[in-house]
Amino acid sequence: MFEFEIKVKLREGILDPQGTATYKVLKRLNYPVEDVRFNKSIKLLIKENNSQEAKKVAEEIAYKVLSNPVLEDFEVREITNGYMECEIGE
Repeated sequence: MFEFEIKVKLREGILDPQGTATYKVLKRLNYPVEDVRFNKSIKLLIKENNSQEAKKVAEEIAYKVLSNPVLEDFEVREITNGYMECEIGE
């Protein structure tokens, strides 16, 4: 089994309504924030014969299922012994 973390975020220039609303609340509460953006973090356990095949599966899942390639970018990282390694993706 191979463990991966996939991080999905809106591309630069794409409006983040949740981030905008949170930013306004934080500013109203006098927190010194300059910007707020929300991202998604997904962990997958993939059953494959080797790490390279598992990476390909994780990338495909991230591209086809977990992200909208028009609006979002993603990163795929393999987690080994609790540490993230091998950044992949866009």
